[in-house]
Amino acid sequence: MGISVSSTVNSANTKYHMPLSSGGPDWSIIPSSGKSSKTKAEFTDEIKELARKAANTTSKAELEYIHRRRTELCAEYMSDVSPDRKALYQQAKNALKGQGGNPKCHGSGELTLLDFLEAAEGRISNLAEKKFALAGGGTLTCPILTGGGHGADIYCQGTKALTYLGSGYGWACERTPAEREKEREFYGIYFNEYRSLKNGQGAELEELPDYLEEKPSFDMKA
Repeated sequence: MGISVSSTVNSANTKYHMPLSSGGPDWSIIPSSGKSSKTKAEFTDEIKELARKAANTTSKAELEYIHRRRTELCAEYMSDVSPDRKALYQQAKNALKGQGGNPKCHGSGELTLLDFLEAAEGRISNLAEKKFALAGGGTLTCPILTGGGHGADIYCQGTKALTYLGSGYGWACERTPAEREKEREFYGIYFNEYRSLKNGQGAELEELPDYLEEKPSFDMKA
């Protein structure tokens, strides 16, 4: 059955999307640099516990919760090998702020990169043709979206570390090679446990999720 929210991916290009209610990336599912305090044994116990819950429930609502929690735990599991996406995001905001895009906060909390992007759009000519240098070798580009307006692509070490794909899609990230290895390791633990229980029950197995197969793209709404 795979993950209950819409998803597709190949092993080389994994992205997570979120709706635009907050305007910024959902850091609970988009991994960013930071060593977890959990040990490998603690992670393994949590992963297997989620697999056991998934194997023993028939509730769609519970499965949706389990799959969301699984995605969050996987992001945490990968974080020790992840780029510092949070810092890159902040640097991208500062880059546009420095170009004259400095919007006022309208009581909605911290300003997002989209706020600065929208404010800068009318003040910077040829925004889509510009490339902004970020600290640590990162770069920001603002391509024109097919639905209108500008997106945001933040590159780091040859990977599109963060990308904004427009209304309805939200923010996404590509996996680095190191993250892909950690992701495969995570889901290997999960599905070994899940399938060992399902085989013992003689029940129908959950299909291998898209992100462990060769697929051309990935779309996942949080």
